[in-house]
Amino acid sequence: MSETLTAPIRVKAGTVVGFLVFVELTSGFIQGYYLPLIAAIAGHLQVSDADITWFVTLQSLAAGVSVPILAKLGDIFGHRRMLRIAIACVFAGAVLIAFSPGFTLTLVGRVIQGPLAVWLPLEIALIHSRIKGETARKGVGFLISALTIGALIGGILGGVLGTAISSLTVVLLVPAVVLALCLVIVFTLIPESTTRTSPKIDGVGFTLLALFMLALLFGLRMAQASGFGSALVILLLIVSLVLLIGFIVWELRVKVPAIDLRLIASRALWPIFVTSFVFGMVLFGTQSLITTFLAADPDAAGYGFGFNPGVISLFTAGTALLGAVGAFAFPYLAKPLGIKTVILMGVSFAIIANIVLAAGYAVLPLVVTAFCVNGLGIGLLLGALPALIAELAPSDQTGIATGVYNSLRTLGGAVAGAIFGVILTAFTAPGAAVAGVGGYVTVWIVCVALFVVAFLVLLVQRTPVEDATKEVVA
Repeated sequence: MSETLTAPIRVKAGTVVGFLVFVELTSGFIQGYYLPLIAAIAGHLQVSDADITWFVTLQSLAAGVSVPILAKLGDIFGHRRMLRIAIACVFAGAVLIAFSPGFTLTLVGRVIQGPLAVWLPLEIALIHSRIKGETARKGVGFLISALTIGALIGGILGGVLGTAISSLTVVLLVPAVVLALCLVIVFTLIPESTTRTSPKIDGVGFTLLALFMLALLFGLRMAQASGFGSALVILLLIVSLVLLIGFIVWELRVKVPAIDLRLIASRALWPIFVTSFVFGMVLFGTQSLITTFLAADPDAAGYGFGFNPGVISLFTAGTALLGAVGAFAFPYLAKPLGIKTVILMGVSFAIIANIVLAAGYAVLPLVVTAFCVNGLGIGLLLGALPALIAELAPSDQTGIATGVYNSLRTLGGAVAGAIFGVILTAFTAPGAAVAGVGGYVTVWIVCVALFVVAFLVLLVQRTPVEDATKEVVA
């Protein structure tokens, strides 16, 4: 049962959204900043290329566990309160990483940074606690655009500073400085949400969910390295399935569940969550694949363009900027067309882009066109999917609903990373260093099929009549 803590007051949309945009810009900045520094961190700590992959993996595992828990606690105790805790954790992790004398403490810092992924769900919940309708959609669009641009700025600045400054400690302190400013903002300038759900905490449900996410994500991580035939991978996947079944049985029986599965399975929401999972598969599962394809030497591999990292970064930057444009534009398109139509447009753009890549991978203008179309489609989906979920969820479950969206994207990316890796391996000749072009084409065809499934399930999604005129609530 929800509870409203304050009487309705009129507030300007900018009061709620303005500073949150900086917070999400910081989130993107942190996500992008470390990536070009991973090799330097490995050299500084004297660890192997295989070991340094845990720098990314452990943060992803921690994010998978912390997002649904902190999002639900935000619904119970206040979204600003949980956002403060999440930012403080990421700040502490950044400081630890900067001053860590060894690899173990560096990994501890990355685990502490897991709550970075819950910032967006909590921010969307804060927006929806005070703003509704078209203004709320614009706010979400601003957040997603800020996230995308922040990641782009972080990636560029991380690479530049990592090259220009000899002290890696100084370079790694930059995120801590930005996060300190972010902490000041969230402690002084952002209002708290006004609606609370039942204060009862489903400890058993959260524990089962956390163990399931750990087992599944770790199992899929292992599958990328050793394939699905590994005994450890099979064991972890079986354990995760058992935990998932136990979680579902428990959640359907408990009076106040950690996640309301009946809400998730409602006709209004389940197609959106299926689309979110598919979106995560393609968005995260193809990131490294695109890079290796563009970098491949056409004379040696028979495909690719032999681009150097600088040229590839232009492709990445262009896609990111178009994604920001799509996220910014989605509320303006949703007003005359409807938000469901915008999501269908985003899925359609993704289908077209992957068809073009599968058929025209050897023609550079077609590849560039596919990247542009795909970037716009990604932006529309990045903005519209969480916005619609927040609108359809009850006001006291906005945090956990958008948290589930984030978790499904993460799971989708992990599943795709393992499956796409197996596909590329199947098309790699014995002793060859690179996969055959058939592997890439197969992956793009799979992406087309996944988005076609998403398009079809969206057709049965039932959205309540929209009212974009209700813009300001409490």
